[in-house]
Amino acid sequence: MYAKIQVLLVAVHLMIQGIAAGPHEVRLINMLLKDYNSYERPAEIDNVPLKVEFQVTLRSIIDVHEKNQMINTNLWLDYRWKDYKLTWDPTDYGNITEIRLPQKLVWKPDILMYNSADPAFDGSYSVNLVVYSDGTITQTPPGIFTSSCPINIKWFPFDDQECKLKFGSWTYDGTKINLEIKDGMEDGSLDGYSRSGEWDLLGFPGVRNVVYYDCCPDNPYIDITYSINVRRRKLYYIVNIVTPCLMLAALTLVTFTIPPDAGEKISFGVTILLSLTVFLLMVAEALPASSDAVPLIAVYFSAVMLLNAASVVFTVLVLNYHHRTSETHEMPRWVKRGICEWLAWLLRIDRPGHTFTSRGLCAAGLSRNDLEMNETNNCKALLSNGTEDNIDFSPSLPRTPNLNGTDFTRHKLKIDAKSITSDFSPTRYELRSILKELKFITEKMKSQDEDDQVTSDWKFAAAVVDRFLLWFFAIATALASVCILLAAPHMFSSVETLG
Repeated sequence: MYAKIQVLLVAVHLMIQGIAAGPHEVRLINMLLKDYNSYERPAEIDNVPLKVEFQVTLRSIIDVHEKNQMINTNLWLDYRWKDYKLTWDPTDYGNITEIRLPQKLVWKPDILMYNSADPAFDGSYSVNLVVYSDGTITQTPPGIFTSSCPINIKWFPFDDQECKLKFGSWTYDGTKINLEIKDGMEDGSLDGYSRSGEWDLLGFPGVRNVVYYDCCPDNPYIDITYSINVRRRKLYYIVNIVTPCLMLAALTLVTFTIPPDAGEKISFGVTILLSLTVFLLMVAEALPASSDAVPLIAVYFSAVMLLNAASVVFTVLVLNYHHRTSETHEMPRWVKRGICEWLAWLLRIDRPGHTFTSRGLCAAGLSRNDLEMNETNNCKALLSNGTEDNIDFSPSLPRTPNLNGTDFTRHKLKIDAKSITSDFSPTRYELRSILKELKFITEKMKSQDEDDQVTSDWKFAAAVVDRFLLWFFAIATALASVCILLAAPHMFSSVETLG
């Protein structure tokens, strides 16, 4: 009764597929399935394992999910074994050497992917089995397989990955099924492989393993594990991630070229910092939440963000120096000598009206002693000879403030003694009063000039620090980029890929 039902199912299946079987094929199928039991392991000797040959053909790598640590592949599975009950003499059946039967009517090894991550677990498609006259059975079911693949993110996006596909019988141990690689091939088949746009295939080796599990220490379980060795193609990530990061790092240097009076130095640096944060979040979303390693690109982004944050801090220092005055701060000697002279000379920053020597000395016009000496000589000349022409009452000062409409700094005040004596004869007391007023004006101008000089020194110190930070961060950014990015393996190497 059971054999009749099997024959009826085969007939219905062939009719649905629109296949018109000849009388010899119908007679052959009836003969083969008459007393066939699909639950029986087709081994002629019960205690001898049945040899099953297995091979995987990789057709394409659909996608690698770094976030979920899975890989999607298009695989063709190739099985081959012998069933001693499905043999015939081709001369008795019209020289038919092979037939096709549905897999549910014939015994088939329950080989599954152990590390499957598919909700249905088995992603293969049910296809017919090809049965040959000597009892050899082959089946090549295709399928879209989703398997777990631990992702090593240390060198992302210049990384290599190895994803394993582990196949084995789910219920039969090594004493029942002897699973072997088909034709002894060490590598999986790549016939018809379609190249991936994101990954380069480096190898597809296979290995046969015999494992003793804790549940069954006396029974060996055989599996065949194929490894998909791939290398990420770098161009996409260089164009879309690395290059924008390099450009933002270069824009950080522009912060030190913006004039302090523009009022945009800090906001410009903060904007770059926010842009780097957005890029870092985009990279973090594409990677698994793993604490085993820090991706190389994240290390580089962190280094650039650290340099950018430091540039914002030092920009605040520069602005603080630029807006200092004599009323709020007194310039220390180390700032005067170390920044305004030595560092300025080292960076070759020219200051108008000042000359820098190799020793870092700075000369600007007349010194204070020269000014005071000039003033003293003029006063003595006035007291000793009040009628002498062209007496110089004012020292030559480097600046030209304007008091009450009269310029006392760039030009000398001259008194015509003859015109004075023609109208009146000044007494010594009047001359002393005039001298007192002139000294007051001179002291006022000198104090104002000193205040302006201190303010100018602070602004110059800020400009020198700005220039120094420009060079410092330029070198630091270049070193960070070279040291971090070139640390990636296979950065510039090219290998021969498969497929």
